[in-house]
Amino acid sequence: MVRTVAAARKYLEAPVDAASLAVFRVAFGAMMMTLTVRYFTHGWIREYYLVPTHFFSYYGFAWVRPWPGSGMYVHYALMLAAAACVTMGVWYRPAMIVFGALFTYAHLIDQTNYLNHYFQVTWLCLWMMAMPLDRMLSIRSWRDPAATRPVVPRWMLGAIRFQVGLVYVFGGIAKLRSDWLIHAQPLSLWLAANREFPVLGALFSEKWMAYAFSWAGALFDLTIVLWLSIPRTRAAAYVVVILFHLITAKLFQIGMFPWIMIASAPVMFSPSWPRRWIALAHASSHRSIEPAPEVGRGLGLRKRTLAGISVFALFQVLCPLRHWLYPGNALWTEEGFRFAWNVMLMEKSGSVSFDLVEPSSGKKWTLEPTEFLTRYQTKMMSTQPDMILKAAHIAKAIVEEKGHSGVKVYARSAVVLNARRPAPLVDPTVDLSQERDGFGHKNWILPAPSSPPEL
Repeated sequence: MVRTVAAARKYLEAPVDAASLAVFRVAFGAMMMTLTVRYFTHGWIREYYLVPTHFFSYYGFAWVRPWPGSGMYVHYALMLAAAACVTMGVWYRPAMIVFGALFTYAHLIDQTNYLNHYFQVTWLCLWMMAMPLDRMLSIRSWRDPAATRPVVPRWMLGAIRFQVGLVYVFGGIAKLRSDWLIHAQPLSLWLAANREFPVLGALFSEKWMAYAFSWAGALFDLTIVLWLSIPRTRAAAYVVVILFHLITAKLFQIGMFPWIMIASAPVMFSPSWPRRWIALAHASSHRSIEPAPEVGRGLGLRKRTLAGISVFALFQVLCPLRHWLYPGNALWTEEGFRFAWNVMLMEKSGSVSFDLVEPSSGKKWTLEPTEFLTRYQTKMMSTQPDMILKAAHIAKAIVEEKGHSGVKVYARSAVVLNARRPAPLVDPTVDLSQERDGFGHKNWILPAPSSPPEL
């Protein structure tokens, strides 16, 4: 065991060219600047943080709230400045910490706005906070050539590769479902709605095309990391990455995710691949990455650091698998569904109304979610059980503020999953005001429809 740990430390401490990670830092920072600017230009700061009167906080994070007044505009302005510093490699470590903290805070405010790539950004920020990625291709190295570090320990490159690869591999594993492979859902629905797509649009109503896209998508996710890692297939694989993500960006309007993955994929290449494009290192360091003693200083990996890296990596491997701990179809219950790289697996729509009863007076009334939520919040809430639960508690609080007491709240729901017939998601006989959120199974979620999709 001791020898195994020692061998692992030696392997992870070995120096590799830092050029690839330097380019990754620049690309990541540029993507984050673009992402942040989009919140200003699209009016999302107002729409997501100022207009809503209620928010769906994540379990354990009810204390995360929007800043009052113009606070969220300042919040995103600071994010933009921090992302710019990361891109240029100036005050890198503080900027990385500030950006990561502000970004994560903003997206913990409301579950309504959850996206897989936001989750990915947070994890990348955590890794990058621990890495000196400003020692090349940066203002710091330009101002102080002595600060240039042409190599980094292998674990840093491995960590970023691991994080990028997780998205693809677990995204592919998640597609090994009957809906995706046997019924070609939800791609049958999505492609049929995109018949105006250039060249291929005329074929999108054909069932075989949906199957081709479904199987190709699963195969791409499951194998692309391998093809990017093999020198002989790397160039062709990256062309496929670009084409794949450009098509998904055009078809599905999924924000920055395709561009983030296109920018991240080259980290799978040889660590020295950017050397031909940048001239920041001596020719000798291009021929060999073996550092001089002073260059290699600080590459050591402490036992506690190794243990922390191992635990963090293990958590990320196990977290996407946690849905197996819950009964039922995770696409329906969504228990263990978030933070698990379940990318584009379902088309889900629904409606919910809340029936309220005051036992002491016998008074009954119905409250529609649009009376206290935005339309987007209502849309997202109506298909997600834990958000329905939170909305029920909000409804109870609203009526009790008007003088009612002991109010019971029941939900009437109808949800469509991947072209199946509408079915109730929540048991309408359960008083949701007495239920609490948590990591346990919610036994008031009704079973998923057993019938196959109708398309």
